[in-house]
Amino acid sequence: MKKILCAGQIGCGKFANYQDLPNLSAHEEVNLKWVCDVNIENARAAAEKFNVPCCTSDYMDIINDPEVDFIKIATTHEVHLPIIEAAAKAGKHIFCEKPMAMHNEEAYKIIRAVRRGNVKICVDLNRRMSPAMQALKAKYLAHAANPVHNPWQYVEKVREPLPEENLPHLNIRIQDESSSYGLGHLDPLSGGGEIIGESVHWLDLACWLFAPQLPCEITAWGSSRLSHGIYLKFNGGASMTLDFSCSGTFDYPKEIFELTDNAALFRSLFFVENNYYGMPDNKPETFKLQHDPLPEKGDGFNAYNEKYFAHVARSTNAKELETTTPLMVDKGHRAMLDGFVKAIINDTPSPCDEMAGFRSTYLAQLAIESIRKRQTIPVCIEDITPCIQ
Repeated sequence: MKKILCAGQIGCGKFANYQDLPNLSAHEEVNLKWVCDVNIENARAAAEKFNVPCCTSDYMDIINDPEVDFIKIATTHEVHLPIIEAAAKAGKHIFCEKPMAMHNEEAYKIIRAVRRGNVKICVDLNRRMSPAMQALKAKYLAHAANPVHNPWQYVEKVREPLPEENLPHLNIRIQDESSSYGLGHLDPLSGGGEIIGESVHWLDLACWLFAPQLPCEITAWGSSRLSHGIYLKFNGGASMTLDFSCSGTFDYPKEIFELTDNAALFRSLFFVENNYYGMPDNKPETFKLQHDPLPEKGDGFNAYNEKYFAHVARSTNAKELETTTPLMVDKGHRAMLDGFVKAIINDTPSPCDEMAGFRSTYLAQLAIESIRKRQTIPVCIEDITPCIQ
């Protein structure tokens, strides 16, 4: 007999309404019993829209319900810690929106709380669970284990590779449209800026991709609040460069990833198409959208761009379409939820646990320090692997 988990949603804002609530409501192994928001009208509207039986403005009503197995947190960042501590003490598993914490001390307390409560936590750093990133990592690891190159590879003279020559590097280009940001994103008390609020995604992605290597050095430049760059070096020689621009446009896809390793290129275009170069097995892979109102236009990067312009052509506000007729690529939100549900039911590791949540926060804080000091900051082994009971 299939086990059904009872869940409560804490925070019923925009993100919850177009990701959390639809995904929880549709999951076959989840019964969404509660919705909560500090604005009770938001909670009531969500309860009515998603047919949720119980709503409240006090998250302790959910935590004190003995039927609840796990909670999903989609609040502003600064209140994650007290909610997590209360839930862990009550034996509830926790699915938390990123970032897990804004500051290292908060992250340490969260690690301690979930370990002492013997509960699982999953941080919704969802890029690692997207079908496109899962496929790219599988292709990269297969090539790293057994490099095979095209017969026409450009080789001037056969020689032994230099020590730094075959070290993997991940290049991430983000072009975002900052006029879409609410001030809560940028408020130092509740949002912390784009490194804490957004770049934790890509710091986590690099850590996941290059594991078991650990970060050992970070250099950052630009603004900790908006546009910035980050160079992250790992102790096995891998590295990542993030170029985050907030002066772009949503008329072009936001995220492009390029991983180079051992004379090969692994490229992912906004989670809808992967391309591989330098090896014989280089057929492109395309990935379905999470929401696609125009499936007749096909799949892949060019098709997505056609769909986008057809989708927004008759609109005066593209942002409003996200909640009415969304056109949404698959960034891994559903897969992360499903992975966490299975981890609870089967008592297996969380797909993105407290250490992953901590490391993304810790690295984000080091990047901010690097910008302010205008220097490279070491990532000490005792800091990236804290001993917390």
